[in-house]
Amino acid sequence: MEESSNLVPNLNEMMEEYAQPEEEVRQEPTMEEVPIETPEVATSPGQQPQPRKGKEKMVEEVEEFISDEAYSIWRSHYNNKGFVAERKFTNPISPFIEMIEQRGWGTFCKHQKSGFAAIVKEFYSNMVGRKDNTIYVRGVWVPYGTEAINKAFGMEGQRHGSKFKKLLKNPNKEKIARKLTDGKVKWGHGEGEQNVINRGDLTEEAKVWFYFLASVLVPTKHVCTVREQEAILLYAILKGCKLNAGAIIENSIMRYHEGNKRGLIPHPNTITVLCLKAGVKAKWDEEEEIPKTSPLTLTGVSKGPRNQTKQGAIIETETA
Repeated sequence: MEESSNLVPNLNEMMEEYAQPEEEVRQEPTMEEVPIETPEVATSPGQQPQPRKGKEKMVEEVEEFISDEAYSIWRSHYNNKGFVAERKFTNPISPFIEMIEQRGWGTFCKHQKSGFAAIVKEFYSNMVGRKDNTIYVRGVWVPYGTEAINKAFGMEGQRHGSKFKKLLKNPNKEKIARKLTDGKVKWGHGEGEQNVINRGDLTEEAKVWFYFLASVLVPTKHVCTVREQEAILLYAILKGCKLNAGAIIENSIMRYHEGNKRGLIPHPNTITVLCLKAGVKAKWDEEEEIPKTSPLTLTGVSKGPRNQTKQGAIIETETA
């Protein structure tokens, strides 16, 4: 199988691509020559920025927040919060890498950087003023929907198949539990969760895919148990359902924004890539880069996938 040519961009490379050339050094103007500018903020996609009242600066600046409400959200929820970054996914077993690439997800095996902290926090804070699947970030309206995510990561044309759509409408939880655990256990109760499955009860095959979900599509450090939404995705993968990775990521971003925001901030790499591709100007010498996470290597579950691929469960594909 040919390796995907649309790989996740390395942020170092993106720095070179989007870095602005240095301006020529000129003599500083006198105070009479310095115009007093009022910072402006765009009110909606395609519109010119509108000045905010009551603020005058010697030099024009770009507003980080679209509204006072967004700034308040940043202060109360995001300012001092950490991240759960996407991880590069590696596995010495070729069948899993091949199956990931068959789904068009090979790009996620090659993450290099985690993102810029301030940009990601401003993105989430400004979601309160989102319009038409775009979010204001530093004077730019950044597309963040399914199509934008798929395009940014070279996954154009992905869509949920009919089998997965039916599964979402009416998931058979007992059937899902039997598939994921080889009939060993039923649903249990976890802290704050009504329906969970212990990770240790998963089949080796399901366990590998769970690590992939928790590292890439739905980043989380909550890996002791499998929650209901994750279990549905796992079941769909094992049954060969067609899945739209961009839609899964967008849903994950929205669930975090609309939830209680108690956990770490997810998808920093994805959001940074979306912002830079949309033209957001990073302050290259000042941006705090989120530490790169170590690759995920699944040597501990190496035997299960190789044996189970013979059954055909994880290589069947949906045709509709």
